[in-house]
Amino acid sequence: MIAETASRTLRVLIPGSVLDDRSLAPPSRGDVVEVAVHFIPTGSEASSIEQSMQATARPIFGRMPGVHTDGSLRWLISLFGDGWSADWWSDCPITGAVEVTGRFVATLGPGRLDDDPVPVRGRVRRVRVVEQRIERTDNSVSAIEGTERFIEFESTPQRFWSTLEPLWDDESFSPTGVLVDLDLDDVPALDSQFVPGALSAEGTDVWVMDRSNPTLLHLDSRSSPPRITEYLLPLTIEPSGSTRRDIHADRSGCWITSPYDVFRCDRADDGTLTVERVSTEGGAGVVDNGRLFILRMPRPVMRIDRRRGLVRVEPDAHPVRMLDQNRRLIPVDDPEAAAALRARRFRVSQARADDTGWRCADGQVTIRTPDGKRTTVDLDRRTCGTVSWVQPDPFADPANADVVERILLPVPRSITE
Repeated sequence: MIAETASRTLRVLIPGSVLDDRSLAPPSRGDVVEVAVHFIPTGSEASSIEQSMQATARPIFGRMPGVHTDGSLRWLISLFGDGWSADWWSDCPITGAVEVTGRFVATLGPGRLDDDPVPVRGRVRRVRVVEQRIERTDNSVSAIEGTERFIEFESTPQRFWSTLEPLWDDESFSPTGVLVDLDLDDVPALDSQFVPGALSAEGTDVWVMDRSNPTLLHLDSRSSPPRITEYLLPLTIEPSGSTRRDIHADRSGCWITSPYDVFRCDRADDGTLTVERVSTEGGAGVVDNGRLFILRMPRPVMRIDRRRGLVRVEPDAHPVRMLDQNRRLIPVDDPEAAAALRARRFRVSQARADDTGWRCADGQVTIRTPDGKRTTVDLDRRTCGTVSWVQPDPFADPANADVVERILLPVPRSITE
């Protein structure tokens, strides 16, 4: 039996398209769910799905406005309420305390974009299938706003929602989604969970990078199960929806590459990990004969820029470069060599070392031994390692001497005398 509590509650509409996408498991009464939420204000047709909530509005700074179907502008706003957050395309710039009235709608998997809202976590107290009157023409089927009716369920029905097929004999109404009441209080504490994002191996050393957090695991495969050490790195936290870091193992440690920079990690005999950023220019990485190559765009592309919208991005003058011993990126101008390196580029999610295969997928790391046996590695059984962060001094870099000379003030004579 599920105890009913007087708690903070948020009603969230889960459209059929989200259920069909399987980015959110069909909820049942009593489940704890985590979902990204989009707020849609009350329109011309009021609905019983809507509710009023107090919140704090914060603009997504530096984000270009969107254009509504009627030609008006919309600015992306983050809403922060008591135990929840959502994004909102507002018809005017706004910030500070607000009261909003409308519907809160679940979106596809949270964390896919930089500006996605923090997911809402809550325990499902109520599950209702939403049916709407359907308008059918020769070429289309559409739901009519403001015609919602609800049917109570213990669990979300298993079906394909996007076809808008009727649930009962009444063909004038079809289910379009599920409305859940989320209890924001009755949820367990959220542990910091390691989610594998990239993997690489060399000999008995296996390195695994978290998808979002700056957490690196070293797996020593000489023991069974592998001995795991966790290192918390001086790197940024990235959106979890898209893995942006790759990892490349070698005999003494690994390289960590991203579109923004390159880090070097060296592991000492006592387990200490020395971390240093070796380049502020990033890209995809390929290791060949112990050397790291950085790959950039070889041809122009169209890309969505958060500040400018859809823009053309020109290719790099030197799309393939090698990191030399002085930590400088040297262009690779040989077309055949550059093409061979680009052909070796792949998503670092699996590796093979000492006849053992390693793979990270679906939030797990698995081992495949030479006899074909597959085993899932328990990543929770790990110890904390020591990190030594090498931070270069820009003022001491000879390359910056001309700049330092201009910005440093001379010491007054009264101090030196």
